[in-house]
Amino acid sequence: MEKNPLSPAFNQGLRQIVYEKLREAIVNGAIRPGSKLSEIELAEQMAVSRTPVREAIRQLAQTGLVTLTPRRGAFVTLPSMKDAADLYELRTELEILAVENMCAQPPKDELQKYRKIFEDMTDATPAETYVSEDRAFHLMIYQACTNHFLALMLNNISDLINLCRPFSVERSPITQFTWGHLAIIDAVLSGDRLKAREETRAHITTSKDSLLEFLKNHRAELSREYHYGE
Repeated sequence: MEKNPLSPAFNQGLRQIVYEKLREAIVNGAIRPGSKLSEIELAEQMAVSRTPVREAIRQLAQTGLVTLTPRRGAFVTLPSMKDAADLYELRTELEILAVENMCAQPPKDELQKYRKIFEDMTDATPAETYVSEDRAFHLMIYQACTNHFLALMLNNISDLINLCRPFSVERSPITQFTWGHLAIIDAVLSGDRLKAREETRAHITTSKDSLLEFLKNHRAELSREYHYGE
């Protein structure tokens, strides 16, 4: 009897499912940067064999979300100061272009929705709530971009940005970030491209500075906590 021709597709599907679950856990912060990834534990948690877990970890290493350390294992990437600065420098320039692009045909209903969301937030708003809405807001900008290649580049670095997001709000009041969103939204809705550029740069610079301050003060602590790269 011939082998079932759908078997490879099933196996590939399982590998993709494991990859997506592990990726989402990392991006959402369920598995924090610096954490060591155990194939055995992850396989048990997801009720699969170690093979798709191993392949998923290798795939995540190619995206930069996971760092493979010889003789030590796999760790969720804990960005260095330079890597974080370089990433946010690139993010700034790409998102400025995306926001400018969005000014031509702004998704008004979406922008008004997020304006209400961020306007209602206070410094008492849980950081997790802000981070979730911040992630969704910037994803909306990427999706509204009509420049296919620009959107592709932003999506390629979005996971690394999301990895850093929780740390970028650790040192500053929530309203410092929500004001930035409101300023971007108002500029786009008014069609003021120059203002939209300025507010986007200012907003991401605030996030970058907060992230670098956190890493400066806590990276060594996180490395010790998770034995990162040891």
